[in-house]
Amino acid sequence: MMKYRRLPENIDHLLPDVREYLNKRPKVVFAYLFGGIARGKVSPLSDVDIAIYTVDRTDIVQEKLEILGKLNELLRTDEVDLVVLNTAPLPLAARIIKNKIILADKMPFTRHAFESLIIREYFDFSRKEMNIFAGRYKLGR
Repeated sequence: MMKYRRLPENIDHLLPDVREYLNKRPKVVFAYLFGGIARGKVSPLSDVDIAIYTVDRTDIVQEKLEILGKLNELLRTDEVDLVVLNTAPLPLAARIIKNKIILADKMPFTRHAFESLIIREYFDFSRKEMNIFAGRYKLGR
């Protein structure tokens, strides 16, 4: 959702700078671009959706603020949503993995293990969720 101003027209040309920055960031293990831009659907109301996974002993709030500030500068917009995958809800993490473009990948094995875990957990979760919804539907709630 557009809060302040439109995305720059050349947003695709700014992504290499984002890749370079995230790859140099010591606490970022891997990072994804997701959402509308990753699907090639950019509109005037688009924002830039980026997800990061950090090393375990990271002050997540501080890291997120620092990265978000730099991403706003690199992308020349305040329309950046940054998700920290370490603390993201399971359904959100699964949606991110489903439609992602890898921006940084310093530890491929860790990324693969994370993706595998999220997909397996989400599969179990979604089956339970469907059963709950089906039960609610039968009860008219």
